[in-house]
Amino acid sequence: MKNYQSSAMRQNAVLLNTAKLSKKFTMLGLVAAITAVSMLSSCKKDSDDVAAPSLKASSEVALNPSVGDSVSLTSVTTGYVKQVSTGVYKVRNYYVAQSVYDPLNPHQANGLYYFDFSVNDNRLGATSTTPPDSPWDLSFSGTGNADIKVNAGGGVSIKYLNENFATATARSASSAWGAGTAVSTTATFGHNRTIMTTPLAAGDYLAGSPIVGWWNYYFGNHQVIATTDLTILVEDTAENIYAVHMISVYNNNTPTGTPYPSNFSYLTFEYKKLN
Repeated sequence: MKNYQSSAMRQNAVLLNTAKLSKKFTMLGLVAAITAVSMLSSCKKDSDDVAAPSLKASSEVALNPSVGDSVSLTSVTTGYVKQVSTGVYKVRNYYVAQSVYDPLNPHQANGLYYFDFSVNDNRLGATSTTPPDSPWDLSFSGTGNADIKVNAGGGVSIKYLNENFATATARSASSAWGAGTAVSTTATFGHNRTIMTTPLAAGDYLAGSPIVGWWNYYFGNHQVIATTDLTILVEDTAENIYAVHMISVYNNNTPTGTPYPSNFSYLTFEYKKLN
């Protein structure tokens, strides 16, 4: 006599196991699908990051003009950065109006300027004398905003080479930094020497000795003169080495005004990250 109940139970068990197996396969398929979507999303993100190198980890966008193009600096009255050749950037007419400018005082600082090489841009200070919360490398203060100080508290260091910019930038980062002369991180690197004789001669644009700054002061008309044979080296918190050549503190690189130039605090300089 057949046990129909046992047969039915076995059949039901088979059907139940089949249903469970099917459900298990369905769940596995769903997990696989989710994993695949996640991997595709991750790959897309990696691809997007590669495709957009100007995006920084801090969600800031660097000013990265192509060679020959210029981009306006942010939070300034005037000024732009231009890539003049591969890897060489030039900042021109960098001016931040902070309501303290006095054209009748040739030693007046126009508040404090802050610059960050990693984003090729100005950093706006909290006030005219207070640093910004965001990272920065160099501050500019003193006569015509020609005095440079590094963000030592932020881990930035400074040296100089008694070489022109072309020679300095032909070096590797390690070679330049190794050959550089250390500058105090607690003092400004600005006034180098005073020129008392007139008229100006070619030698007046050289650093001379000892070197204590990047600009000479022409007493004849109270003019800031950038030295042509000196390159500043800046090491930022990421240990990148930048070669910096200061060019002028006057609007359009041309001192104007009587009896002494009054169109100052318009900084122009060039720089390059060394490899």
